Amino acid sequence: MKAEILAEHYQKTFELTLTLWEQRNRTFLILLFVIGLGTFLTFNVNQAEPLLVDFIAKIFNVEDKTRLDELRGSFPYGLIQSVILMVVLYLFVQLYHRTITITRNYRYLGSMEAEIRAFLELDQEKVSFTRESTFYWEQSPRFSKYIGVAYIVIIGLLLFAFLIMRIYSDFKSGNFFATIIDLILALITIFFYFNYAYSSSSFLRYLINEVRGKT
Repeated sequence: MKAEILAEHYQKTFELTLTLWEQRNRTFLILLFVIGLGTFLTFNVNQAEPLLVDFIAKIFNVEDKTRLDELRGSFPYGLIQSVILMVVLYLFVQLYHRTITITRNYRYLGSMEAEIRAFLELDQEKVSFTRESTFYWEQSPRFSKYIGVAYIVIIGLLLFAFLIMRIYSDFKSGNFFATIIDLILALITIFFYFNYAYSSSSFLRYLINEVRGKT
């Protein structure tokens, strides 16, 4: 009876973790799209701004040419880009939170497997209840640790390109208040980016710990 309760709890925890994993993957894709959109709007202002206005006009069925010209001339492009920056920050917070929750759950599953195996008195060579612990680490493909690093680098390059150009554009336009706000949001975003990177990649954690050990 106790073994059944443990196994059921293990399975429910695994299913919860899998759901969080899927949510994190969706958050990552949405974040990638939003950063890409923000980068496109920042680097291709002359081409991107009319497209953005036309897209919004299509949503709200604005067809009058005079109204479209007024919209193009008065549309708050800077505000939209600042909103995108806040959305990026929010998504990075969500991504980091889900990543650390998933990591904690997998550690919990690995510890639970050891308890279940001890309770069932399984032999060392048996692979039952080792899926998230010894079996995973022994059977993990050699280069799988670099997949997470590749994702981190890709989203990091887009992020820094967007942030640097966003701050530079506001500074160049003389809008120092917006520059300060963007700088604050950028620093907070970078903080969560690096924490996400550290939490999501065991290879990066290993490298960082190695560097710390030598200093």
